[in-house]
Formats: sequence, structure tokens, C-alpha cells
Amino acid sequence: MNTHTFTNPIRRRAGILACLIAYFIMIPGCNVITPIAYAIHGPEKIMPAYTLDKELKTVVFVDDPSSRITQRRLRYAIADRATKELLAKRILVDMLDPRGILTAASNERYGEQMSISELGKSVGADIVIYAVVTEFSLTPETGAYIPRATMRVKVIDVAQGKRIWPSDEMGAVANIQIPQKPGSTPRSSGERLEVEQTLANRAGIGLAQLFYKHEITETVLFRR
Repeated sequence: MNTHTFTNPIRRRAGILACLIAYFIMIPGCNVITPIAYAIHGPEKIMPAYTLDKELKTVVFVDDPSSRITQRRLRYAIADRATKELLAKRILVDMLDPRGILTAASNERYGEQMSISELGKSVGADIVIYAVVTEFSLTPETGAYIPRATMRVKVIDVAQGKRIWPSDEMGAVANIQIPQKPGSTPRSSGERLEVEQTLANRAGIGLAQLFYKHEITETVLFRR
């Protein structure tokens, strides 16, 4: 068989694709630039809001001074999920169980209130990812079922005893919401608890996503 009588299939497909691209680009009003760019480069990337030092011993502390969350276990669930996410993505390699700093904070009522850096020092951390819950609700608007959580996030250097990110002393805002379908409102206390747990897990992912690059299709963070 004469092998030169057949075109290499890969080259043939590449040639056809090139012809199609050229053809569609020449058609007036034919918007194919975006899908072609998507095919070549993939989904848009969301860059980290702050790059953590991979080697520093870090702990996540979720605080709720306004009692937005009904159960303390949900604060731990947020911190624990964020911790596992950062470790799984290899953003950090040395993280502490958030249960320790939660316990230290809960013991403050028996003595003087400690600063965040002092709480971090009490568990042997170099860095505290400090997230203050400002909203955690299944129905934030009257008559609307929209499970939503909002946190203000800071990164605290324990040794220096100061905030190293962000520049805004109020912290960086992280908004998380669970997309809902019609008729999905929980009908029992058990279903409500399940949704709260789901929201806490999603909030933990959103907290972690502030610190690593990810695709826009993967993000749970949103702007309001």
C-alpha cells in the first residue's frame, strides 16, 4: 500500500478545524471568538486574593461574635472544610486542627479576652486565617429561601501580632450562596439542619478559595 496516498488523520482534522475557524471569522456577525478562546485556553481563572506562605503553621479560626450561627459545630465545620481544602490543594502543608483554637476562644469567658494573635500563639500557630461570620441564614430576605453566608476574612501574623492581609481593617468580604430550585424549601427541622450543614461546608470551600487559583466554574464565591 502506498502510505503517501492517505493524509495523516490528525493533520487532516487540524486542517479542517483551521478552515472552519477562518470561515466563521469571515462571516459578518458570527460570534465564534469566545468559544474558540474557551476551547484553547479553558475556563476563566480566578486568581487568589492573597498568597499564603506554604511553610508556616496555620490555623483557621471562624468567629461569630454576633451569634449568626445557631450551633457551634457549624463554625467548626466551616473551619474544618477550609483546612481540608487548603491541604488538599497543597496551598499549605502544615495546618492545625481548628478545634484547638475554638476551644481556647470558648475558655475566654473564664478570664480576660485574648487577641487573635494570642489565641494563635496558644495553639502554636504562626498564622491565623480569621473569619468573622456576619451572615448565616437560610432566609436572609423576607419570603425568600436563599441559604447565604457572609464572612469578613483577615490573615493575622502571630509573631508580629498584626494583620498582614487585607489592607482594609474590616477584612475581605466572602459571600457564599447555595443555588436553589423552586420547591426546595426545607419542610422539617431535620431538613433545615441538613441545609445548614451544606451551607457551612460550602462556606468552608469559599473561605479556602480566597487563597488559591481556581476556575470560574468551580467557585462558590459571588459578588452582591
